[in-house]
Amino acid sequence: MRRRWWCVLFLSLVLGCSSDPGHSGGDAGDNQPGPDAEQPGPDADLPAEERPSGQVAEVRDGEPLVVDQARRQDARQAYESLDKDELEAGFSPEELYEIFNEFVITHHGPANQPLIEEFTGALLDFRPDGEWRHVSRNSAALAFETTRPTRTFIEYGASEDSLTEATEETERYFFHHLHHLRGLEADATYYYRLVARQDDGETIVSHVESFTTESGPFVEIPGELAGPPFVLAEPGEYLLTEDIEAEGTAIVVEGSGITLDLNGHRITYGAASLSSVNPNDADEAASGIWGRTRLEDLRILNGELREGHVGNASTSNGGLNPIYLSGAENLEIAGVDAAYHAAQINAVFVRYPRGELRIHHNRLTDRGFEVLDRHGSGGGRPLRIIANDPDPGEVDDFHVTHNLVPRTRQNGLNRAQRMEANEIYVDSWATNSFAMQPFSRNDHVAGTLRRNKLFLTGYNAIGFGWAHLDLLIAENLVVMEGVSTGDNRYYESWGELDSTSAFRITNYGSGGQVRNNLVYRDNVVLGRARGGGVMRGTMFFTDESIEDTLFEGNLVIVDDEDGESLDTTPVVGQGVYANREGHQPAYYVDNHIASNVANIRFGDSYGRGDRHVFIRPILERRGDHPGYHTFVFDAGFDSNRHEIIDPVFLGGAAFDDVWWRRTSVVSYYTIRYTLTVTGPAGESLVIRDVDDQEVFSGELDEDGRAEVVLSAVTIRPAEWEEGTNTFEVQERTSHQEIWHTPHEVTVGGETRTVEVVDGPETLEF
Repeated sequence: MRRRWWCVLFLSLVLGCSSDPGHSGGDAGDNQPGPDAEQPGPDADLPAEERPSGQVAEVRDGEPLVVDQARRQDARQAYESLDKDELEAGFSPEELYEIFNEFVITHHGPANQPLIEEFTGALLDFRPDGEWRHVSRNSAALAFETTRPTRTFIEYGASEDSLTEATEETERYFFHHLHHLRGLEADATYYYRLVARQDDGETIVSHVESFTTESGPFVEIPGELAGPPFVLAEPGEYLLTEDIEAEGTAIVVEGSGITLDLNGHRITYGAASLSSVNPNDADEAASGIWGRTRLEDLRILNGELREGHVGNASTSNGGLNPIYLSGAENLEIAGVDAAYHAAQINAVFVRYPRGELRIHHNRLTDRGFEVLDRHGSGGGRPLRIIANDPDPGEVDDFHVTHNLVPRTRQNGLNRAQRMEANEIYVDSWATNSFAMQPFSRNDHVAGTLRRNKLFLTGYNAIGFGWAHLDLLIAENLVVMEGVSTGDNRYYESWGELDSTSAFRITNYGSGGQVRNNLVYRDNVVLGRARGGGVMRGTMFFTDESIEDTLFEGNLVIVDDEDGESLDTTPVVGQGVYANREGHQPAYYVDNHIASNVANIRFGDSYGRGDRHVFIRPILERRGDHPGYHTFVFDAGFDSNRHEIIDPVFLGGAAFDDVWWRRTSVVSYYTIRYTLTVTGPAGESLVIRDVDDQEVFSGELDEDGRAEVVLSAVTIRPAEWEEGTNTFEVQERTSHQEIWHTPHEVTVGGETRTVEVVDGPETLEF
């Protein structure tokens, strides 16, 4: 296993790197801002022709979103009041989704959370790399991405000067957008432009583009095939010519070389009342599109899938999937808008794909609530992939990109080694609702999860799961909104209730599970906790088998909104309790960590560990929360060997502000600072601390320079004494400071004294 450069340097106590984390903290301000709270950046009012994409032809004033405290409170009350027992007695998928939709409108987005601009920037524009288009005979699927959340529609028509038709505007503000233009003439040219309105009313309009519809040949459904179910057996391009409805399964794919073009139409499947379903048989699966043979070169494009009857049965691996495919080789699914609601649904269920897998620019909407089995392969998700593993060290050819999940009740996307630019809203109804779960196998590359936007709320929502090896999670946005669901959902009395976490690495039992080289870089995390719930930006375990964890260049801002949610922290350092002397460190480098209640928590009710190492952190206090402390120990056991190197404290955060909330008297952390020594190249260098202990021995490099991290002070409970036994801290807000400086620094035969007490120092010889 290769060693990261920063790990090698740290262990040798020579840290020569430096970088600007590149984030600003933002004002604590009003925790529940209104629509006027957003302050536009310097580029917010750029004229159309100067927007970087080059796609904006016009900037309009539109209707702004207006959200006051009353509307926000009503939305949250309606959302928190949802009860599984009442819903099991009878529910409307449309009404359930609308309650969640109103909650998102009143809690997410710049008008409700101005700090989101730390991720989006101030400028509204189109992103050219998010575009996709498919033109059919009587329709076109157009997908695109905006730099900020917007409500969108498309104006179109048969003449560039007469765009008289328009698609329906999206129900709320998204980054990713999919629209279907329907009822078009074959072999005709159409003109269109994209319209996107953000929540302050600013509206951008694209330049007019055009396309020409196709003429064929196609195999028409219905018409040339009997059904439903319509069986596609021969190679060719199949075209849906009208909306269809099926009591059970609508379309069965049995052959290869097939393109199924839904032509903008809707398939309603599972429209009959069914007492049971079986995914292994087309007649019993009640799926929208079903295939379970060796399928090569299959494409499914451009249309809608809707689950029909409310109340049909399902099992943890049951049918009622909008799309179920097993054994496909070289598969593409794009431009599909699917909505489903039955229990335990995997909306797009792809089993054992081979070759290329491209799932992109889809919209997958969960309108149900039942979770029959929340564990592992259960749980239900908009996309589930089960696949054979690639060779160790290899990356598969699976791409999951630019998909919009307006809501999922449990899990989100999984398994592909490339998952980028997806947008997911988690409405958790059971424990461990992971928005994204990377590919995770021993000795296998996990891959890259980049530029995804995750919005988390509900019972127990988590942004990103962990992996075994070589995972990069970069440039993502995670927004968390705490709620109080009580026992209205699939309550587990032993687990955490109403908890949200952005990033997680967990080992179980006595540990030993391998998680190596998991890197989290340049992400933005924003969270607001309420009702006594738990909220964490990170929850990373340390263990002897977890190596090279790196959390670098991230901005994490997590606040307690109501004074009742003290289990709220941007960074929580956890770990297994066994074999702690062998724990490998987790590194947090150049992060901006801000909160109104606590910046760093060493251990909590879920896990307690050692050796969480923070290098050049910016630790910021926001507001004047009376329960605030910079550091909190909360594991219920001892937690130690934590290091804070070259910290910057802002807004009242301090190196000695600690709450021993629930911990042992042998817990501690150490503040350390970098000493830069300059002098003759190659000269010997020896450093001794205040107790005359040698802490460094080496020489100046070829430039006559050395950078050495020195311990300044160790913070311990007031009750601690050398050789003391473990017992719980009683003086929870008192501490003692054990100073390790001044230091004696000897270069060649010359010795000088230096104190490192409140920042990095330089000593010249």
